[in-house]
Amino acid sequence: MPSSKWFPWDYLKANQQTLNPSKSGIYSFQFCDEFVGHIILELLPKELTKSGNFFKINGADITIDWLEDKFKTISLFSTNESYLVIEAQNLPQKTKKWLEENPLEITDQFLIFSFSKPSKTFEQLSKKMSGEFIKIEAPRFWEGLQHLEFICNFFNLSLPMNVKNYLLGALENTSYEFFQAANLLSLYFPGGVDIRLDYVQRLIRPSKLDHFQLANLFGTKKRSHFFGMLSSKDIDFEQLRSLFTFMQGHLFKMMDTSYCDGKSRLSKYDKEILSHAKAWSVDDLQRECHLFGELEIDAKSKSPLLKNRLRVEYLASFN
Repeated sequence: MPSSKWFPWDYLKANQQTLNPSKSGIYSFQFCDEFVGHIILELLPKELTKSGNFFKINGADITIDWLEDKFKTISLFSTNESYLVIEAQNLPQKTKKWLEENPLEITDQFLIFSFSKPSKTFEQLSKKMSGEFIKIEAPRFWEGLQHLEFICNFFNLSLPMNVKNYLLGALENTSYEFFQAANLLSLYFPGGVDIRLDYVQRLIRPSKLDHFQLANLFGTKKRSHFFGMLSSKDIDFEQLRSLFTFMQGHLFKMMDTSYCDGKSRLSKYDKEILSHAKAWSVDDLQRECHLFGELEIDAKSKSPLLKNRLRVEYLASFN
């Protein structure tokens, strides 16, 4: 059946709990990441999770026999067990195919599939199975404050605005970064009591990559500085993947600046695009765009050779 889409904070605003404990059946949640998933699944109704008949099982361990035994066979000794299937994106292919061809009719039980990341399996099952299919989407890049507050609320952490502003400027807008920071602050300052900006600055050092600053470096042909910064810093794969995706979009704008033509007022970024584009040939931009595409693939696959490749590009910039 069709799935509904929510941002994390909107879902919890509309639903005090993960699901309605009086409405049994099949639920499938596709989370944007494991941290958002953890927060929302922590709000499963206690009358369900503490009932003694609620169990967790990994998606990779779900077999056809298990499904038939738990949800197709009528037993005199049935206890109406309910299950949370974690990492549902790892369902075996045979099991997924069986679910598509053999819709389950479940009453008085809960079967909850949790996809910790976007998955084709979720999309395919939503077209074949009955039940609730719920997508929790990733916060957009301009929704950093809502993202941070969503995670801080999980830790019952109330932060002053100057601390929030510091964290938004110092950290990437990712659940991982915000979750780790909120967890640390909740240990030192339970509830956010007596928290001060200078303490936070000592505890949590800036780790954010400024995409626009780096794009400016590259656009002004300071290639060695660009790759020098990337190869010298301890940057995780997801941060690099995000940067390389951004750089491809940036270079496409430089190749075709016509997107600025219809604007009544150009932003500072637009003006930089127009200025930098004059110094580049289309062939050079296409070549660099291809490079960032390859780097994005390496970052997405967490290639152990990526750091070496960045160093090679840094050294090549001096030729």
